[in-house]
Amino acid sequence: GGAQTRQFPAAGGGRALPVPAPNGGGRAAAAAARREPHAPSTSGRAGGTMSCSLLPFCHFQDLEAARDFLCPYLRPGGAAAAREIDKSPNWEDDGWGAWDEAETQEPEEEEEESTCKTQTSYWLQDCVLSLSPANDLMVIAREQKAVFLVPKWKYSDKGKEEMQYAVGWSGSLNVEEGECVSSALCIPLASQKRSSTGRPDWTCIVIGFTSGYVRFYTETGVLLLAQLLNEDPVLQLKCRTYEVPRHPGVTEQNEELSILYPAAVVTIDGFSLFQSLRACRNQVARAAASGNENIQPPPLAYKKWGLQDVDTIVDHASVGIMTLSPFDQMKTASNIGGYNAAIKNSPPTMSQYITVGSNPFTGFFYALEGSTQPLLSHVALAVASKLTSAFFNAASGWLGWKSKHEEEAVQKQKPKVEPATPLAVRFGLPDSRRHGESVCLSPCNMLAAVTDDFGRVLLLDVTRGLAIRMWKGYRDAQIGWIQTVEDLHEREAEKMDFSPFGSTRSPSRVAQFLVIYAPRRGILEVWSTQQGPRVGAFNVGKHCRLLYPGYKIMGLNNMTSQGWQSQTYQICLVDPVSGSIKTVHVPFHLALSDKKSERAKDMHLVKKLSALLKAKTSNLDMVEAEAKELILDIKYPATKKQALESILASERVPLSALSNITQTLMDTLKNQEFLCVDEGLLQFCANKLKLLHLYESVSKLNSLSVQPSTPLSDNDLAKLLRLDEREFARLQTLLENYKQENTQTTVRFADDKDGILPVKMFLEYLECEKDMILVKKLDEGEYVALGSFFFWKCLCGESSTEKMCHTLESAGFSPQLLLTLLLSVWLYKEKDILDEPQSICCLHTTLSLLSKMKVAIDESWDSQSVSPWWQQMRTACIQSENNGAALLSAHVGHSVTAQITDSMAEKKFSQTVVGADTDSWEALSLDTEYWKLLLKQLEDCLILQTLLHSKVRTRTTRVSSLQAEPLSRLSVKKLLEGGKGGIADSVAKWIFKQDFSPMILKLAQWKKETESTEEPVEIDKNVSLENQGAETGMETILELLHLAYQQFPCSLELDILHTHCCWEYVVQWNKDPEEAHFLIRSIDHLRCIVNAHIQHGIALMMWNTFIVKRLSAATYLMDKAILQVHDKEVLASQLLVLTGQRLAYALLHTQTKEGMELLARLPPTLCTWLKAMDPHDLQNVDVPIATTAKLVNKVIEYLPENHGQYSLALNLIEAVEAIPS
Repeated sequence: GGAQTRQFPAAGGGRALPVPAPNGGGRAAAAAARREPHAPSTSGRAGGTMSCSLLPFCHFQDLEAARDFLCPYLRPGGAAAAREIDKSPNWEDDGWGAWDEAETQEPEEEEEESTCKTQTSYWLQDCVLSLSPANDLMVIAREQKAVFLVPKWKYSDKGKEEMQYAVGWSGSLNVEEGECVSSALCIPLASQKRSSTGRPDWTCIVIGFTSGYVRFYTETGVLLLAQLLNEDPVLQLKCRTYEVPRHPGVTEQNEELSILYPAAVVTIDGFSLFQSLRACRNQVARAAASGNENIQPPPLAYKKWGLQDVDTIVDHASVGIMTLSPFDQMKTASNIGGYNAAIKNSPPTMSQYITVGSNPFTGFFYALEGSTQPLLSHVALAVASKLTSAFFNAASGWLGWKSKHEEEAVQKQKPKVEPATPLAVRFGLPDSRRHGESVCLSPCNMLAAVTDDFGRVLLLDVTRGLAIRMWKGYRDAQIGWIQTVEDLHEREAEKMDFSPFGSTRSPSRVAQFLVIYAPRRGILEVWSTQQGPRVGAFNVGKHCRLLYPGYKIMGLNNMTSQGWQSQTYQICLVDPVSGSIKTVHVPFHLALSDKKSERAKDMHLVKKLSALLKAKTSNLDMVEAEAKELILDIKYPATKKQALESILASERVPLSALSNITQTLMDTLKNQEFLCVDEGLLQFCANKLKLLHLYESVSKLNSLSVQPSTPLSDNDLAKLLRLDEREFARLQTLLENYKQENTQTTVRFADDKDGILPVKMFLEYLECEKDMILVKKLDEGEYVALGSFFFWKCLCGESSTEKMCHTLESAGFSPQLLLTLLLSVWLYKEKDILDEPQSICCLHTTLSLLSKMKVAIDESWDSQSVSPWWQQMRTACIQSENNGAALLSAHVGHSVTAQITDSMAEKKFSQTVVGADTDSWEALSLDTEYWKLLLKQLEDCLILQTLLHSKVRTRTTRVSSLQAEPLSRLSVKKLLEGGKGGIADSVAKWIFKQDFSPMILKLAQWKKETESTEEPVEIDKNVSLENQGAETGMETILELLHLAYQQFPCSLELDILHTHCCWEYVVQWNKDPEEAHFLIRSIDHLRCIVNAHIQHGIALMMWNTFIVKRLSAATYLMDKAILQVHDKEVLASQLLVLTGQRLAYALLHTQTKEGMELLARLPPTLCTWLKAMDPHDLQNVDVPIATTAKLVNKVIEYLPENHGQYSLALNLIEAVEAIPS
């Protein structure tokens, strides 16, 4: 899989440049990618622990707001929006480059991208991005503006809690005129507190500008300090933090911040920077709290190197301190000083720098340690608050943010810039036509990846200065690294091979993976270095940004770095289209070669097993045999577990085969030597085998037919629920009405009715922990499916309840969990429950058995305390929106509670009074009283729910979309949370949906009186009711409404109900002002309010909240229209025509006798003028004559007396006054 290389001699005595052979790994990878445009790599499946995966870990809360702030020209409606043309990403169509072209050939011309590359999608490519390695801050900057985003835990659209980046600060950062942001870093600083040693305390934002300034900010945008080290633009900022050396011979690297300029590089000592930043931050806090209290922080130590013998530099990498071996020392001395060069006894230490640009394409610089003394620069604070603005300036070169009130001469003063120490390039990779674009150092500091303008990615050996690999076809590539540490537990088998006693443990191995993002093709690839194959590829789109910081937390050392494992990421991908941030997970074993890796063999067996499970074959015995053989051949325990999980998740393998395979693997593990057995895998097999046996037992119980019991009569059911005949009859009536009016449709599972659950789902729902069986976090539908599998046959009387409860208890289920599953299926299947009253007896039996289990009811429970067991059941009933099933379960719970209470009281009483008659006694308990209260609440909720789900069948008026929205279902919890006005508000919403006349509310109250007097009741002909095709008469609705009045005498008092209806209608009218009918209905309800104080108050609220705003807006528009008519004579003529149209409609359209007589008395000129009018242009023909008279008077005010139509207007006044109002 690796790229083949060949050596070509370099001109001028330079290093040899290896280039890929024509049939190198890059070409093979490109061909493979072309073959798989939709599935780039089989190892790219997310979610598997054994393969490379791309995992989202954060989302943006409002990335569009940041885009609009940084790029205001991209806001909706801008010029860019009109040019936006979106094109789906397809990297298959993009050119991969000519593989056989000569290396010196000019780069191929790019095709026109104006039709697919839009500013709206690519805006993030033009910004400066930086994400803190601790995931606590992100900076997006463009030109002078910047946005700081901080993580917050939010609930997503799916209801799950996730981390989202929200805007914490935004503003402009430029101080000097014309300067722009050119580079940014987010550096987390370690805490100095003992309680949080090694953890990040706060994050500093470092910004480089085109003016040469480097400024440091807090997370809230407060400027801490600023520095001008060079007058050229800052090209790149990079940071190196402390890493624990993996081997004793590895040189320990110091922390530093490196700043690249076009011809110089500045390195700031990390310890000095850390102390200065802490001092400046403390100074900001003191200044903001107590005023002017300035403390000079310690000076910064930095080195400044002038890079020579290169044409251009665009990026750099500071490798750190290196020590040459004796051979390399002699070779270097010979190359520089010749044969007679003197050799020092101890090899010198040097700081190595790598640059990319042109001539040379890649340059290697070496600065001898001790050859120059570090420069000391005083820190200029930039502290601003409401109390003080502190400013310090030192002649050595530090400059802080200046106040706007300082004099012009002081503002233009330039600080002293120290000269750079010359540093010549030691050697490089010469290529006059190739221009480097970026360089990225690996975490081990031994490799570096370089991109160029030819669309190549080169892999450099930093120590030898050689290009050891090249990839083609990656124009505008973005690169980064991932370092993976081997888990020593995964080498358990290998360890046993070499050390029978398991006492020897070699250190963890480390693998380096190169990540390449090709935006032109929208693909993210992961390559194993140095000569390894591609181990992962993902289609990610063309608009992403790959962020690789290359550092962690600043301020750590060899002691503090080992106290706490910092949760830092290595690399991430920012996708502005989906608004997500993703990271790449690469398992260590992908770096191992096929010949030496037992893991590779295991993965091959896993793939073979996966193909076997997907194959279409009817010989299941053969599948079972091959699956056993494959899983036993796998060596690593983690891979065995993965293979067993895939078998258990298969829908084609029968239950018997699953049990046999799991049992075989478990027996094989037990027969191994004690030290070789993986306890985790053994426990996993035991747990899965236990669940499989439980599934088999429950399935057998559900399949066994049980002799049906004799149906109970109504009297028997009443005695079972401890109700008399009248109470039971009332309960039946309420449930019958509820069943008729409530036709809620629920989602049904395929085999839900028969209580069938696939074994795959069964294993996914449950987990074992010691001797207990627990249910994973499931949604409502999954709880119902599991509960149906256990209890639905029992509730239908088709399975033995006693055997089922005994089986579940023996398996390790807690009674509380079983009660939850039982209630979930009972409350969910309300329709089936109400159709089969005999299920009440089955629920009573099941609940009684569960209550008798151990730890169900606390042994210390007595009649004067509340049992958590019964409280759990009452809570489920209170929260349920299926009120019919909840009421029945509450009756059963009350009956079982009373039964247990009576039994306990009888036992206690029989011990004190022997031979006493206890039949007439009824034991009282606190739980019993709570049950009675809940029964009353559920009955109220049931009656109200029945009323609110009765619907109008025929409507002569048009139904508004607001009235078509369904009402939400009720529960006791919702009613209690709704407060005093919640019930009236719910009924008011129902009245609005049905658009009942206010008279209906009074008819329901007068119903009993009218029945006693047998007087006919006049009913609105436009109102009737429906129930899914079965027509319900008005009498039923009036009875339901009257029953609600009786149940809620205070909440549904007529004045209160009319008030809520009045407010509901006016609120809906405010949502849709075109529906004037809503406002009329609101006023009708307002008239029905008897209490004058309430009527006046609600009218005042309506006026101030809604009506006055609408009328004010209308008046404003009318005034605006009048002001637009500059000539009053023109306005008067238009109003005169409107008056004539109204009179023409009143006299000619109606053609009454009085109108004809008046028309005959009018002057001939006026009569002719009226007949010429067209009243069809009128929008409203019902305007009163008195209003038209006022309009004519207004016309007289606008017309002068010498106007030609003045006499016509006077005749109109006489005509209007003659028309009776």
